[in-house]
Amino acid sequence: MYRSTFVAFTLSLATLSAYAEEQPQGPYVFGYIGAGFVDDAEFSGVQNPAPGAPGVAGAPANVDVDFDTALPLGIGVGYDLPFHYWKFFHPRLEIELSTLEADVSGGSFNGGQQSFGGDLGVDLLLVNNYADIIWQDDQKLVPYVGGGFGVANVDSNIVYGPSDVSAPTFAVQGDDTAFTSTLAAGLTLRTDAAWEVYGEARYFRIQDVSFDRRFVDGGANLLNADVKDDLDAANVTVGLRYRF
Repeated sequence: MYRSTFVAFTLSLATLSAYAEEQPQGPYVFGYIGAGFVDDAEFSGVQNPAPGAPGVAGAPANVDVDFDTALPLGIGVGYDLPFHYWKFFHPRLEIELSTLEADVSGGSFNGGQQSFGGDLGVDLLLVNNYADIIWQDDQKLVPYVGGGFGVANVDSNIVYGPSDVSAPTFAVQGDDTAFTSTLAAGLTLRTDAAWEVYGEARYFRIQDVSFDRRFVDGGANLLNADVKDDLDAANVTVGLRYRF
């Protein structure tokens, strides 16, 4: 009984090892480019104007901002782990550096009508965990799912003022570092060479980003309020991987 159990266990390990050797494993590098869609931001706070800055202490400071389509860029390194789970799921880990910059397309302050401009920049450092879904050895199209977490540095330079140019001009400015998390799904086209092509759709959220609402008219730069919001965005990207 013990001998037969040992033989069965040994054969199972040999089969698993042989199957793992047929699948890509080891290190790779990657890079991507695509289109980014930053959701409308709703920065909120309470006015606490510094001396000389216009505003009403205790009044709301709600700045809604719309963004144009952004250009996400990313690079990183990854590693295919030498095992699988639930038969078809082959995990891999990545470390990624990426960036996007979204121009401001419009907005409003406290529901009013203002003219908006400027941009919002995001730099991400992520640890990603993906699972390739593989059900046959010679599979060329490989779907995958996964997600990640990390930190985002967000730099805001959003400027706005009423259409009346004689009225005060304000800005949502500053930079902040916050926790971010992602969910993603994609499809890889494998080739007979070391290169792979892939496409991916990703959603990410940056938690609790804080900036200053500042009075910037006539060369001034005075604090009016602290404002904050979570930032949500989605990317659609195409990329290349090179396996060593």
